[in-house]
Amino acid sequence: MEMTEYEKSVILKQIVKEKEIANSTFTFTEEYTDEFDAFAKYYAAIKSNGFISKILQEIDLMRDPCQLFENVSKKSQYQQLDLPYQDLAISKRNQNICYATEMVELETTAETGRHLIAAKDLCTNTVLINEIPTVLQVTPLCKCLGNESTSLYRCHNCGIGCGTFYTCVTCNLCIFCSRTCYEIAYEEYHVYECDGVQRHFWPIWDDTDYSYLSLRMMLYGASRDFDASSGSSFYGNSSNNYPYIYDLETHFRDMSTEQLNKILYSSVKNLLYLINKSNFFAKFKHKGDMDKFSLYVGGLMVKHYCHAQINNVLLTFPNLNIASGLHTMSGTGKAICPTIALINHACNPNATIIVYAHYIVVKTIKPIKQGEEITLCYSEVNGFLPLEDRRLVTQHFLFFTCRCSICELEEAANEHPFKCPSCENTSIKEIEMAVRKCSGFCSKCQRSVTMNHISREMKNVSKYRKLYYSSFSIEHLEKIAECYKTIFPPNSLQLLDIYNILYEKHLLWGGNEHPMERLKYGLLIFEILENIFSRLYPPLLAGKLLFLVNVFETEAITQNRDFPPDEFELLKKYVREVFQIKTDLLFYLPSDKISYYVTLQSKVVDFIHSINIPNRSFGRYI
Repeated sequence: MEMTEYEKSVILKQIVKEKEIANSTFTFTEEYTDEFDAFAKYYAAIKSNGFISKILQEIDLMRDPCQLFENVSKKSQYQQLDLPYQDLAISKRNQNICYATEMVELETTAETGRHLIAAKDLCTNTVLINEIPTVLQVTPLCKCLGNESTSLYRCHNCGIGCGTFYTCVTCNLCIFCSRTCYEIAYEEYHVYECDGVQRHFWPIWDDTDYSYLSLRMMLYGASRDFDASSGSSFYGNSSNNYPYIYDLETHFRDMSTEQLNKILYSSVKNLLYLINKSNFFAKFKHKGDMDKFSLYVGGLMVKHYCHAQINNVLLTFPNLNIASGLHTMSGTGKAICPTIALINHACNPNATIIVYAHYIVVKTIKPIKQGEEITLCYSEVNGFLPLEDRRLVTQHFLFFTCRCSICELEEAANEHPFKCPSCENTSIKEIEMAVRKCSGFCSKCQRSVTMNHISREMKNVSKYRKLYYSSFSIEHLEKIAECYKTIFPPNSLQLLDIYNILYEKHLLWGGNEHPMERLKYGLLIFEILENIFSRLYPPLLAGKLLFLVNVFETEAITQNRDFPPDEFELLKKYVREVFQIKTDLLFYLPSDKISYYVTLQSKVVDFIHSINIPNRSFGRYI
C-alpha cells in the first residue's frame, strides 16, 4: 500500500530530526553535587532529549577489526627488551607506605594536601619508590598505530617486552608475555574490552584522552567488588590498591563546562559499550537494581577519568635495541601508581621516573635536604617553556598553579633581578629612584646598596640594543651580554636569554666561521640550565648529548691546528663534559647500551692525541 503525502512528511521530519540529533552537540549545565550526581543527571538528560541515539550509533558503527600480524616480522626482536631491576630489600621498605623506601615520609598540609618529603638528607641517585603499576595501559602495536622498525611487542597486562608472546585469540591484537598473564588479564578486564580494543573504540594513541584508562580503573575496581575501604593506616596494598585509587585527588569541581561535558560524554560511551557489547553486568546481578547500578558504574568512570587526568604516569619504554636508547622509545602507555601519585609537580624537579621491566622507579636527580618535598615534573609540562606557557598547561589541564623555585625565579626576575655588588645576592629590591641617584636594599647584607652601576649598565644595554637593530651585528649582542654579566647573577634568566640568542645567531649566521663561539655559548647555556634544573633532568641530558655530538661534527673545531690559550681552555671544558656525561647516561641505561656515547668518546680521545700540544694535558681523560 502506497504511503500518503502526510505519512511521507511525518517520516521525512523524523529522519531530519534524527540527523539533527546525530549531528548536534549537547551541553550539560545543571547543578550537581559530585561525579555520580552529574553522571545521573547527564544520562537522564540525553535519554530524554534523544541525544543518546548519537552515542549508540557510534557504538554500532565501530570500525572493522584491526589485523595486527599482517606483514609483521618477529626477526627484528632481540632478547634484551627491558631494563632489569630488583624489588626492594625488606630491610629498605617503608613501614607505612607501600612500594616506598624508608627514605620518604607521607605528609599532609592545607596548602599542598598529601605529599612525600625526604625523611633524611638524600644524595643524587637514591631510590625512593619501586612500584609495580596497579593499572597499566600499554598501547597495542598494530598496523594502524605501531612502527615496526622502532617499536617492540609489549605485554598488555604487565608491560614487559616480549621476545615470544601469547596473542589473544579473540581480538588478535593484544599480546601477553605468557598464558598465565593472558588468563589473569582476560578474567579481570580484557574480556570486556577485547571487542573495542581491536576496533580502536578508544583513541588509545592520543595521550590527552583518558577514557580508556578510566575504563581500566573501573574494571580493576570491579574485579575487587568495588571495595573502596582500606581500613588500615598503611598506605597502599599490593593485592588491592582500589581504596587508594578511589581516594586519589581530583579537580572535578574546577573543570570548565566544556571539559566536564567531554568527560560525561566519554563515560556514557564507555557505559553503553559495556551494556551493548559485553556481558559485564551479568556478573553483578546480585547488586539488585541494575539501572541504579549502571549509573553508579558510569559515575565511577567519571571519577576515574578525573583521577587519570592528574595522577597518571606516562610510560616511555626505552628501546634498548637502538644504540641511542635514551631518547628512542619502544612504545608508550599510561599507568596508575597510587604511591607515585602522592608526589607533587615542580617544573625543576628533584626526582625523576625510570621505567624498568616490571617496576616504575623514582630516583633523586639532585641532593634533597631532610624535610624537603620530593617533586616530579609531570609529563604534560615542559620545564623549558616560559612561565606563562607552563602555567597555561598546569592551570587549564591540571588545575593548579605551580609555585616551584623556577616559577618563583621567573616571577621575581622582573621585580628584583639584580645582584648585590658585595655578596652577589639576587634579591636586590629598589627603594629609591631619583634623577641622579639609584639605590636599593640587599636582604642578605641587610643594608642599602648603591645601584648607580646598574643604571649605567642598563643605559649601555639600551645603546647597544639600538645599534644592533640598525646593524644586526653579533658584536653588539656580545656587548649586551657583557653588561648583563655585570649586573645579573651567573644563573639568571636574563643571561640565559642572551646566551640563547648569541648561540642561535652564531649557528645561523656564522656557519663554521666561529665554531668556538658556538661552543662557548652552548656550554654557558647548559651551565645555567644545570643550576636551575639538574644534569640528570631527562630533556636536559638528551639535549646536551646531542649538542656534544653536533659540536664534534664541526670540521673547524676538530681540524689539526694550534689553539690559543682561551680556546684551549674552552676545548678542555668540552672534553670534561664529554667524559662526565657518561656517568649521567649510566643513571638511565646499562653500560652495554650507550654505544652512541662510546663512539663519541673514542673520537674525542683520538682527537686529543692528534693535536699533540706540549704542556697542555687533558689529565685523566687520556
